[in-house]
Order: sequence, then C-alpha cells, then structure tokens
Amino acid sequence: MNKCFVFAFLLWTTIILGQPKNDVLSDEEILKGIYTTALVKNQGYKWLEELTEMGPRLTGSENATKAVYHFQKIADSLGFKTFLQPVTVPQWVRGEAEEANYKTTSGKIVLNSCALGGSIATPEKGLKAPLFEITSFEQLDSLTTELEGKIAFYNIPMNPAFINTFFAYSNSAKQRYVGALEASKKGAVGVVIRSLSATVNDLPHTGSMTYKGADTKIPAMAISTLDAEKLSTNLKDNPSLEFFMKMNCESKDSVISYNLVAEIEGAQNSEEVIVLGGHTDSWDLGTGAHDDGAGCVHSLEAIWLLKQLDILPKRTVRVVFFMNEEFGLDGAKVYAKESKKENINHVIAIESDAGGFSPRGISVVAPDSLVARVREFRSLFEPYGLHQFTETGSGADISQLYSKDLVMLGLRPDNHRYFDIHHSAADVIESVSPRELEMGSATIAAFIYLLDKYDISAK
Repeated sequence: MNKCFVFAFLLWTTIILGQPKNDVLSDEEILKGIYTTALVKNQGYKWLEELTEMGPRLTGSENATKAVYHFQKIADSLGFKTFLQPVTVPQWVRGEAEEANYKTTSGKIVLNSCALGGSIATPEKGLKAPLFEITSFEQLDSLTTELEGKIAFYNIPMNPAFINTFFAYSNSAKQRYVGALEASKKGAVGVVIRSLSATVNDLPHTGSMTYKGADTKIPAMAISTLDAEKLSTNLKDNPSLEFFMKMNCESKDSVISYNLVAEIEGAQNSEEVIVLGGHTDSWDLGTGAHDDGAGCVHSLEAIWLLKQLDILPKRTVRVVFFMNEEFGLDGAKVYAKESKKENINHVIAIESDAGGFSPRGISVVAPDSLVARVREFRSLFEPYGLHQFTETGSGADISQLYSKDLVMLGLRPDNHRYFDIHHSAADVIESVSPRELEMGSATIAAFIYLLDKYDISAK
C-alpha cells in the first residue's frame, strides 16, 4: 500500500512538477502539489519536535534565546538571508510549585493551581483569607467594602454559546488580565481566577496579568475549571470558608532577547515585502507546541514548500519569529519600529497564532474590494476543508504593522479544542497531529502563492 502511494506521488511529481515552468500548471494543480508535499514530507512537524524538545520558552529565558539561534541555523541552511533584532524583554520566574487549598467538613481540599504571569509572590508562609466570589465585572463594580481583607474569587466561565471559542476567550479574559488590579482597588488581599478553558478539566491555565495603575499589588493565581466548580459549591455551603495560597514567583531585571528575521528576495518586485510569522516565546507549563510553536513552523515551512516546488514569489518574503508576544508584544513593536525606520514596504502580512489544528479558513483585514478578491479563492481551498473567509482580525504581532495600505491575514484553524490546551501543561507536541499541522503550513504557502501571483495589494 505504502509503496503504491510513493510510486504514485513520484509519478505525479515527474509528470506535473517536472514541467519546466509552473505557469503551465493551473492553480488547482499548484495547490495540490503544495498540500501533497507537506503531507508526504512532514517537515514542519519535524521542526516542531526540535523546538519543543528544547523545553518551555518563557520570555527572557535561556530556552527562548536558544530556540532563536537554533532556527537561525536552520534558516541559513535553507538559503535564507537571516538576521537578529535585539528586543528588551521582561523576565518573570515562576519559582517552586504553587500551593492552594481550603478545608471543608470532609477534610482539606488541594487544588490544581498556577501563578498568573507577572504576579508577585505571596508572603513566604503563604496567604490565608476568606473568599468572596465574583461572577461578573458588573457585580465587581457594585461592591463597596465586601472585598476588604478577602481573596477575590473570579468565577466567570467562558461562554459556551459562542461557536468561535476565541470570542468566548476574549469575553472572559478580563478577569485574568485586570482582575488583581480591580480587586485591589476594593481592598482585596489576593486573587484566584477560574482558568480560561472552554471545558471543565483539572488543568490550571496561566497567562499574563497587569498591575498598571494599581496602588497596591496583590498576588494572583489560577485554578482549574474543575476546582473552580467545586470551590463555588463549597463556598455556597460555607460562606466563611478560608482559602490558602502560596507562590514564590518574582520579576527580575529585563534582558535582551531577539526576533529572528529570515528572508528570500523576490524575483521581480523585491522592494515589496510579504511578512509572515508566529512567536517563539511560550508559557512555562508546557512546551508551547500549539502556542505558538505551530505558528513558527507554519511560517518557515510555507516558504520551504514553495522552494521545494521551485515557486519563487515575485515579492520578497520575510519569515519573522517574534519574541515576547505573551508579555507585551515587545518583539512585534521592535520589528514595526525598525521596519518604519528602514522604509520596508510591506504589502501583505500573515500570522499564525491560533494553534496547529486543521485549518478552517482565513481572516482578512483589508479594504472591502480586496477582501472580496481574497474570497474569490475560496473554491480552491474547499477541497482542503477551508471555507471560513472572515473579517475578524489577523494577529497580535502583525497588528503592530497596521496601515490602510497593508493586506493582513490570520490563519484560522479549528478552535474547539484550543482552549483546553492553551497556556497549560497540555500544550506539548503530543497534542499536535502531524497531518493537521502540515495542512496549516500548506494553506499559508498556497495563500502566498495566490496573493503574489495575482498581485493582491492595497497599494
């Protein structure tokens, strides 16, 4: 069976891709070649294995910088022109495993917990105080003295009614990012939040938070959605329940890290640049396979696939591994600043930062006329399971480049399982399907080919 498939693939590449010029092939044939090569070669998945084997890549860590150097060597070996952009990034360290528990009539309940990124530590021996449950920010706004001396317990689930889980995430993420800031204004001494996960499970999910504008900084942690459900029930049974939390995380001095930029010069309009990328940094509970190792290898493999098929875009193509998306988009800001200084003429920007699941479509930020032109490609992608051509944003890193003259696209994989994994210990290579990942790389490669061939541009 396998021998027959390999023979068929070799015969197809000999007859079709062996043609002297790609312009004798139809778009359908070119896309077939891109997807077939990705699924047969599995190069992106091999790179993702290398990346995740380095371990977590928390911003400012040695692993994050190590990953940049490793993939610079890979890009060099592929014929890219590469360079590094220094980026000053914050350095936050989790420290020892967090502790969280409370007592009921049945005994002590130990919770699955993790500090939120950027949180201060609790006192050395921990923090113990009564809890006050908050189920909406409207409720928080109406409080007066109820939180004084207590730990604020934000229990705001992601809304399951949203078909797109990214919308649900956005609508509940406020509790994580500004929960401690707002609770401190009401006299709270600490914060525990329900993890931002679409399902009830026992994994705590971390993520960034801020103290900007706070007079008092209070420690903040997340607990699993399963533990949040149980805690809410027990709190109703015993409103005087006391919660114990202990963390020894800390922020250290900022350090220098890097964006990796790798480019292939265009065959004709080399002064026009197509930029694509993902972010190298990850959270430290897993190894960042979906967030955003997948986006990085999607971007690099997309150009590798075009090179494999001797498709050289007319425009220059830049792959950027951005540093520090998770803690403030520092790498994206540096890239945008340096690009403006150097008068880089970006015409198209593509980002992959939504996981390595099967691609379902693309989102487009562009003038209406160009959105319509991109949607004309839909029939080409339907055989590969892509049908969603929306105007729902592109990506956080490339958003720093925004202008009315830039066509911006975001890869949109299937999102139903993403927030079961996002920012948790489950974000490892075992949670990524090689075939699904490769479909994402091929999709980006196919869009680059089409956008370049048909001169899609807002300029």
